[in-house]
Amino acid sequence: MLGDRLRELRESRKLTQDQLAEVLGISRGTYAHYEINKRKPDYDMLIKIADYYNVSTDYLLRGVDQKEQDNSLTEEAKKILNDPKTFIAARDGEVTDEIVQAALEIIVEQLKEGRKKKSD
Repeated sequence: MLGDRLRELRESRKLTQDQLAEVLGISRGTYAHYEINKRKPDYDMLIKIADYYNVSTDYLLRGVDQKEQDNSLTEEAKKILNDPKTFIAARDGEVTDEIVQAALEIIVEQLKEGRKKKSD
């Protein structure tokens, strides 16, 4: 949960709640409530926290870094391109729009590389 990630990030920097609250411009009590999931930061505060730790808001909210998510989609897309029937059957016919989009991006990149090689 968000509070757990906030605590882990703070502790990894060896900061106290007081120190971090001061950096963020809020009271220690407000910040403490974020860590115990009693309160949720508003959007502006969430962005401020993400910027401070140099992580994405996705990571704070869902524990997923955008790069990791993109890599996962790319791997799923590669499976479609290598063997679409087996891949779709393994997923019970469910292929998300995101996976299809990632597959299309791979195809476009391959086409660009092929054109570049031909022109060299």
